[in-house]
Amino acid sequence: MKKNPWSVEYDEVWVVYDLERTHDERRRLAKQAAPQQKNQEILAAESDPCFEYWFLLHEEYTTKPFPDAESVIKHLKRKHPAWSNYAKSMPILPSLMAKVPSAVARAEQCRRHHQRAGGDRNPSTDVDILVRSLNAATRSHLQFKLPSAKTSKPADSASAGPGFGRGPRRR
Repeated sequence: MKKNPWSVEYDEVWVVYDLERTHDERRRLAKQAAPQQKNQEILAAESDPCFEYWFLLHEEYTTKPFPDAESVIKHLKRKHPAWSNYAKSMPILPSLMAKVPSAVARAEQCRRHHQRAGGDRNPSTDVDILVRSLNAATRSHLQFKLPSAKTSKPADSASAGPGFGRGPRRR
């Protein structure tokens, strides 16, 4: 078989799910895509209820449930003045980069909380796992100094559907 000249070698393929709302079409589509992702060894990073929860973890740890992205953004703006002008389309704050190690540690802490408490994993994010993977693939002098991973081995999320189990999720 002839090799495709446009293909690029890679180690991992990731999909990032920004679930947005607790009863949204995105959740149904993410769950529907899970078997195909597993067959193709695609890793998934979900943020529930939204990607902004990852931003919030750069500032504070919380497991307070949020009904949607708007409530996370409102909380971020109210509690953290640097985010007062945040809008979904704006560039990321440069100060965020320095806080990545804290966000990774808080995301792992949140994951442990949900593993112990059960429930629907709202709020949670797997972006920290993607960040660890990207960090490991980065030249050592450019890597973040991340805390050691304390998260236990992930559960098989394919049977649980989006929002359950732990990443990276090979779907």
